Amino acid sequence: MTLRVAVDFGTSSTCVVASVNGREPQVVVIDGQPLMSSAVYAAADGTLFVGQEAERQAAVDPSRYEPNPKRRIDEGELLLGDTVLRVTEVVHAVLQRAVTEARALAGGAEIDLLVLTHPAEWGAVRARLLRQAAGGLAREVALVPEPVAAAVFHAATFSASDLPADRAVEVNGRPGETLAVLDLGGGTVDVSVVRRSAGVDHTGRPSRGFEVLATRGDPSFGGADVDQALLEHVGSLVASADPDAWQQLVEGRALVDRRRRRALRQDVRGAKETLSRHAYTDVPMPPPFADAHVTREDLERLIVAPLGRIVELARGAIEDAGLRPKQLSAIFLVGGSSRIPMISRLVYERTGVVPTTLDQPETVVARGALRAVQAELDRSAAGARGAFSGLNAPASASVGQRTEIVRPVSGFAPARQPRAPGATFSPLNAPHRGTGPQVAPRPGPQWRGGEMEAPKGPVAAERPKRKSKAPWLIGAAVLLVGVAVGGVLIAVNGDGAPTAGRTFSQYDYHFSTPSDWSQTGDNAAAKQVVVRPADAQTGNDLVVAQEIDMDFDATADRQQLVDFLQGVAKKSTIYSQFNSDTTYAGRQVISYLETKEAATVDWYVVAQGKVRVHVGCQYATASPQHDRVASACEQVVRTLAIGN
Repeated sequence: MTLRVAVDFGTSSTCVVASVNGREPQVVVIDGQPLMSSAVYAAADGTLFVGQEAERQAAVDPSRYEPNPKRRIDEGELLLGDTVLRVTEVVHAVLQRAVTEARALAGGAEIDLLVLTHPAEWGAVRARLLRQAAGGLAREVALVPEPVAAAVFHAATFSASDLPADRAVEVNGRPGETLAVLDLGGGTVDVSVVRRSAGVDHTGRPSRGFEVLATRGDPSFGGADVDQALLEHVGSLVASADPDAWQQLVEGRALVDRRRRRALRQDVRGAKETLSRHAYTDVPMPPPFADAHVTREDLERLIVAPLGRIVELARGAIEDAGLRPKQLSAIFLVGGSSRIPMISRLVYERTGVVPTTLDQPETVVARGALRAVQAELDRSAAGARGAFSGLNAPASASVGQRTEIVRPVSGFAPARQPRAPGATFSPLNAPHRGTGPQVAPRPGPQWRGGEMEAPKGPVAAERPKRKSKAPWLIGAAVLLVGVAVGGVLIAVNGDGAPTAGRTFSQYDYHFSTPSDWSQTGDNAAAKQVVVRPADAQTGNDLVVAQEIDMDFDATADRQQLVDFLQGVAKKSTIYSQFNSDTTYAGRQVISYLETKEAATVDWYVVAQGKVRVHVGCQYATASPQHDRVASACEQVVRTLAIGN
């Protein structure tokens, strides 16, 4: 039996989708609902309750309750009641509950593939934390950007008859189609412009996917902030009856006050959802207050300004992509807050494009993520094995050049593996050490006391970029690894001097290339990135970087690394010219040469702690691009930094 699961871990709610034996993915119903609350409650005995169970337990002691763990991803640790927990533990609990419900559909079968989605603008640190939180839940884990998943789902769902004739999206897709995805979640807003691309995957076969042309976002606004605005409006209607009682209700620290406040917030959230379907509703109030009557007109007046800013974010992202709204095939609305009727109206008024949505916009991302990865898995299993070779990690079915797949790896790989066309990279290998370096939590607990106050946005300094004009090459089955951002910007080299180019930040290393180079390949199991000139997306002229984890500290004992690599190189006839102390691009590296049938590769090894990165600069025999590759190679090695 094959079980594949996708989890869209959201700020307020989480959606789970499962596919058994390759069948059409279905939404997993949890506690009778298509969505599970992302909330967590830490009981005094150490039990972690998740979802509706956590919300029920919150009535006992709200200080032990965290309603939005995704918004706490940067904080390292959380204080829930008197219990200090790592954020990854809390997120793991949510993911574990999600996959447990999915496994129930398959009689408790193990999960072969777990696909997790994340905002497009998440950095490498956040992506790594998400991977760590998924540890032990599945045989393989893939990370997919939310806008790409949404685009895949919509493009596969809507036919030409579903959309206006001048902006129809074909089911099979046309290279060059451009879509905008506006994701209004419980705690964040993300807008991305994606274009269907026609390229090749790691085996050299045609692969149509999506590349992200531009993305913008607001990490401090979402459905929870709409709830807060409506709560404050309710207060303006009833507080005058007893200002002191209202103050105690919304700020009191006594357990009875916290319980009453929790119930009130639930009723306000329900009122917001009702106003998406009806013109008015009533909010039941605790004594001494009378019930509050609120209207859709009231709500729209409260949120017109922030929703207007969201639409301007969308317009800005479209401009960043070098497009006008009318050039888009469609604008898709996803996320629970996209149910608010006003957002559709504002999008149409300010872009001239009628946005498209579904009855259950909260489930789109999860369904699209699994659909995309599943299609590539099935295709790869049919004949695309052996995506990388030589002394690399063990060969297995590859899941596309930009889908991050995390597999347990141990020991050495075979001396040689079958080579697939265009995938001939083979740096000297070493034992892997599990899931990679751990991220140290921020010292001391960071907390809000589980009080369900309106979220104020991320605490850490990892802020999203407001503009990104260069594409991330992302296939429908060739999806972003962690968050591999190929942005045109000013990089800083090892000496601190600025270098114009494009920076790639992925896994535990980052580097820059000339601005006319782009990423054309990726193998997540090997933590490998391939870049080529933008006008030469195939061929043997390229630069590849690969991270390898070690079980010893090469900074403290460099000679151990030298002896190991030299010993491996001597066992193969394809390696020569091993040099343990080469100065290249202004830094001390280990170098060696690999000889192939149609190309040669100059390898340079940079090590820091228990991580090393091999940079391979491949030149086709008698290549006219030699100088161009050499220049890019020097920039990659000079700017390479380990640790994000």
